[in-house]
Amino acid sequence: MIPYLLFHTGFFEGKNIPEQEALKPLVVKMVPKLPQQKNDGDCGIYVIKYAEYFINEMLKEMPKIFNIAQVRKHLATQLYVYAKRKQVENYDTDNDWVPKDV
Repeated sequence: MIPYLLFHTGFFEGKNIPEQEALKPLVVKMVPKLPQQKNDGDCGIYVIKYAEYFINEMLKEMPKIFNIAQVRKHLATQLYVYAKRKQVENYDTDNDWVPKDV
């Protein structure tokens, strides 16, 4: 489903990737010993933290246990500071799909 979402939102435009190639199913690789949530509500936090460590090529340093309450507060603070900076510095992210009056 993700390749179709990426294709239909224009992700592959200008990248010289044929449609047939772009729509191939993604390969799923299970990564052992990743931290896992202990309830039904923290999956987003784990996905965000995994993405953060993955993007920074630091998966081996990823802790096995998180203080979820602390991580939530930290993420909320980061989002607030980012939004406030956008207001103060009066800049736009140039996303057509984000309403400008929000």
